[in-house]
Amino acid sequence: MRSGIVGTVAVQTTSGFEPGQPGARLRAQASVCRASVRWALAVLATLVILVPPSARLVREARADDELDFGLESHRLAGVELTGNVTFTAAELKRIMRLQEGSWTRPLRAARYQPHLVETQLRLLTNYYRNRGFHQVVTGVDSITVAAGGGDLLHITVIEGDRTYLRSLTFTGADPVPESLLRDAVSLREGSPSPADRNAFGGDIYSLREALRNETYLDAKVTPVLTVVPLEGGAGYTADLNYRIVLGKSYRTGQINLAGNDLTVDRLVRRELEIAPGDPLRWGHVEDTRRNLLGTSLYRDVNIAAVNQDTTTGVADLSVRVIERRPAYYELGTGVGSLERIRVLAAWGHNNLGGKGRRVQVRARGSWNVEDVVGSPVSFDQGQINYRGEISYVNPRLHDGRYSFDSMLFLSRETRGESGLNMLGWGANVGTVWHNDRYTTNNVFLGYKVTEPEIHPQAPEDWQARFAQLNPAVSHVRSLNWALYLDHRNDLFHPTSGAYSVLTAQLAGGLLGGDYNFFKWTAAWHDYRRMPVGTLALRFKAGGTRTYGASVDQGPDGVPYDDRFFAGGASTVRGYANNSLGPQVSNQDEQDLLNYTADVLLPDNPARGGNYLLLTNLEWRVPLPVLRKWGLATVAFLEGGNVWAELRDLQLQGFRLHSSPGFPTDSGSTKDWDYRYSFGTGVRFDTPFGPVRIDVGFPLKRVRYLSETRDYKDPASVWHFSVGYPF
Repeated sequence: MRSGIVGTVAVQTTSGFEPGQPGARLRAQASVCRASVRWALAVLATLVILVPPSARLVREARADDELDFGLESHRLAGVELTGNVTFTAAELKRIMRLQEGSWTRPLRAARYQPHLVETQLRLLTNYYRNRGFHQVVTGVDSITVAAGGGDLLHITVIEGDRTYLRSLTFTGADPVPESLLRDAVSLREGSPSPADRNAFGGDIYSLREALRNETYLDAKVTPVLTVVPLEGGAGYTADLNYRIVLGKSYRTGQINLAGNDLTVDRLVRRELEIAPGDPLRWGHVEDTRRNLLGTSLYRDVNIAAVNQDTTTGVADLSVRVIERRPAYYELGTGVGSLERIRVLAAWGHNNLGGKGRRVQVRARGSWNVEDVVGSPVSFDQGQINYRGEISYVNPRLHDGRYSFDSMLFLSRETRGESGLNMLGWGANVGTVWHNDRYTTNNVFLGYKVTEPEIHPQAPEDWQARFAQLNPAVSHVRSLNWALYLDHRNDLFHPTSGAYSVLTAQLAGGLLGGDYNFFKWTAAWHDYRRMPVGTLALRFKAGGTRTYGASVDQGPDGVPYDDRFFAGGASTVRGYANNSLGPQVSNQDEQDLLNYTADVLLPDNPARGGNYLLLTNLEWRVPLPVLRKWGLATVAFLEGGNVWAELRDLQLQGFRLHSSPGFPTDSGSTKDWDYRYSFGTGVRFDTPFGPVRIDVGFPLKRVRYLSETRDYKDPASVWHFSVGYPF
């Protein structure tokens, strides 16, 4: 056991003078001092001659060691905590930042600096004190040497009684409502009472922001905490009072612009949420800053109150912007498990004609190599996919809150799971507006023309059936609405917050076209920080319903391009892309084999569904050691499927297990089964989202059996893509 004694040395000095004999005493002392100095010099010279050079070098080395004081470190075998009841040992170790050996740091030996242990204890003590334990005592009980080598620190915690807030009051805040102030703070009656004033910093800042939004720009907030012992020695309670000095209430004076050399003043002023003469509420100032950044015309925006007149209560605003170049271009390439080669090019201008209007031309092409109706194809048998868009946006129609958005598109998409290639073109015209910083609405009219083609690598019998059916070109005209509720902390790398999307589409009817249907989707995403990494969740549901002349067509009353599909890199990763759900089945073959409609057959194309349900759970964790290069890993558990009709969604389909047995067995997997999968993957972070490789393992596999083929869903499926799946 290593132990140490830290003590103090007291040095007492006296004058040595006696009253009445100052001169004689002083001369005697001087004589003695001179003799002492001569004697010391003689002894020192003798030592220099007699002491060997090696000994003198050792002495010099010890002197140099003085310079290394505080740099010594010891190997750390571990930290043992006793007495901690309220908080776990793992949580307290993170507070102290004592880096024990861990699987996340396999190449780094755990070490610590003894002289900094006291600092770590202070961090531990402050953590307790700011959570209500005002009388907490912490200390190192002992340091032992572990069996495998290294120091084992034994730290004792005596928590004591916890102090809670008994009352919360505000003084000096009239005429600001107390309810507004209470909503701004996190510490309320019944909360553990911090012991240090620094712990009130977050609530002080929130109160000042609330008061700034009430026009009191110079408000001062001082917390006063009174700790009161309870009767009978039962502990302590505390009363918290915020003393507020409001200062002057301000109105907006002049608004001065600077930095907008490429954009006219009108483009800046139309984004202002505040005008001269208005009460100077700082929340409106922050909304103005967000509006300006959202135009894509400016890299940064700084707004400050200047020329504050405390007599009249008027303050001017200085709005300074840093402009972007309005014209831009983009070039990019990539690869994926389906898009083996991908090329992207775009050109745009954010200030067309100097009026803040935007135009963009974007083109994307790829060489797709995917299984065609379950049959693998070679690289040279791939197909070209492309999409080209031309868009024009007036973000402030007549300088109002509504935009004017228009877009023309042309596309070609291969759908190997259905044995089809889909050619499409059309246009959208609509508007976007923001209810607040979190809520966005989008309403537009859509016109889409779709022309299906048979995939060149589709089975011969399916090519013959396609030629017999001769599907016609379809026209869909629709009114669309989408609502986005975005509370994520980051658009590309969310680690907290929620994101929700609601959509509705009404096609046909008075708008005309070949199909009449109503389609809706609802999606909820949630992101939560974990002790390690981020937990991401998604729930998504959708449905369609035909009406009018399309009712007689049943599920086929919804065009193929507007149906739901599941399976693949962004839905359920244990299955092939868009492979889940019902098939375009061959009734004659089913009758021959005595199969029901829910039995899945080889070489039958996926037809998509009119109803969708998805559930996803993903844990995103930075990789040990490799995290500094942006590498991370994930573990996921997912479920989902699509159904042709709502009655196909059966409770039995949510069973946790079904076998890839004989197709007609009740325990075998059917097309209406809710499919589950789990897996893992690797991520490489980029500024625009991760490049990812995933492998999924299906938990409910299907056996496809016919007269000519017998195979099962693969035991694992690989996906290579860009961006988060949700």
